[in-house]
Amino acid sequence: MRKGLHPQMQWISYVTQSGRLINIMMPKICHTGKVYHLRAKRQMAQSLGQIAKFKRRYELGTEDDNGK
Repeated sequence: MRKGLHPQMQWISYVTQSGRLINIMMPKICHTGKVYHLRAKRQMAQSLGQIAKFKRRYELGTEDDNGK
């Protein structure tokens, strides 16, 4: 451990609402190596569902265009 670093602090990976992955310093609360999401799980699932819908809609469209 580096000198001057608080023993109860740790670097954690954080996913912001825009989807960026940032590393921040936080008080030690649980295991390291976990990626924290700012949103609630329900909102995450909802947005993943929206992404899946978007992919389904537009990937099918691009395949049809390629076939012509």
